[in-house]
Amino acid sequence: MNPVHSAGCLPTPGQMLLLKAALGDGPQALAAWESWMREEGLDHPDFGSFRLLPLVFRNLAAHGYQGAQFGTLRGIHRQAWSRNQVLFHQVRPFLEEARAAGTPLLLLKGAALAFQVYPDAGCRPMSDVDVLVPASAARGLWEKVESAGWRAACWRPRTLHESYFRFRHAMDFESPQGGRVDLHWHALSLCCHSRGDELFWQNAEPLEFQGLPVQTCSPTAHLLNLCAHGIVWNNAPPVRWIADAVLLLRRFPNPEWGRLVEASAALDIVPYMLRALAFLRSHFDVPVPVETLRLLERISISAAVAAEFGRESEPFAARTAREDLLAFYARWRRSLGGASPLLNSPGFLRYLQYAFELEGTPALATQLVRSALRRMTARQPSE
Repeated sequence: MNPVHSAGCLPTPGQMLLLKAALGDGPQALAAWESWMREEGLDHPDFGSFRLLPLVFRNLAAHGYQGAQFGTLRGIHRQAWSRNQVLFHQVRPFLEEARAAGTPLLLLKGAALAFQVYPDAGCRPMSDVDVLVPASAARGLWEKVESAGWRAACWRPRTLHESYFRFRHAMDFESPQGGRVDLHWHALSLCCHSRGDELFWQNAEPLEFQGLPVQTCSPTAHLLNLCAHGIVWNNAPPVRWIADAVLLLRRFPNPEWGRLVEASAALDIVPYMLRALAFLRSHFDVPVPVETLRLLERISISAAVAAEFGRESEPFAARTAREDLLAFYARWRRSLGGASPLLNSPGFLRYLQYAFELEGTPALATQLVRSALRRMTARQPSE
């Protein structure tokens, strides 16, 4: 399968079949699996589909499947379980460093959901463990784990200014043994401000991870995170957000829907939540209330947020320079937490610098000139 065609934020027809095999009941799951094998098969599944196979195994096994691929699926599940156990062991020292420093932390996404809503930890493959700490503690913990041998695995500026922690939301760290932690100081990439983190810290719940007592966020916050993070375009199709959300709503069928709507409006992420929740209700047996969707539909969104959502969900669609600028502006404005964009306008250039992962204003100016020239060249008629 062409990896570009299989990428995106919503599943392809083949991925939908696999989701039905992973989440459906009895005959529906078995029929979906047989259709997927005929149309796609196990020879070359895309990355997003492959990560669903351990859950497919557990679901089909629970419904008595003993077909020709049973042994292969069991091996894929066993491999995922083993890799997760290695990962959990590798990241435990990171969590111990945080606990020793007295830093509050929450487990987010896969590592928390694997223990809360999945049949077992092998059903939810992951390449890292997502951890949220207070923004005020991020720099200190960063320095502490670096001194312990962990290294930043993604771009970082040579100097960590305060603005970096204001305009970025997380950093991947890797241990000498290969374990990876995605250290968040803001829960959402869409909203780098404490207002976006409040829902995650409120009503936090206890969780045990490798014998360590930790915490995770409430089901309402989990659902917000899954929808806001999962519905954006990704090279590796993030279809497992759908499995995460369906299993979450089956385990916790009564999140605080009113609070979810209020948070979506307050954080200006309504189109993300509306598309994700509408998709879940339309295609899976989950208790998303119609009234919740109606309330979200009634909330007006700005041109900037509409441009940002278009850019995040369909990044290769044609758009104007104004639309791209509005998209960046929407993300930057959220980081202000309601403060005046006009009074804080100098920070927009620093935000763009971090968004393009550049060192300094001269590099940003060069990048913007190159972007403008590319647009001008693209508009010229071919001879």
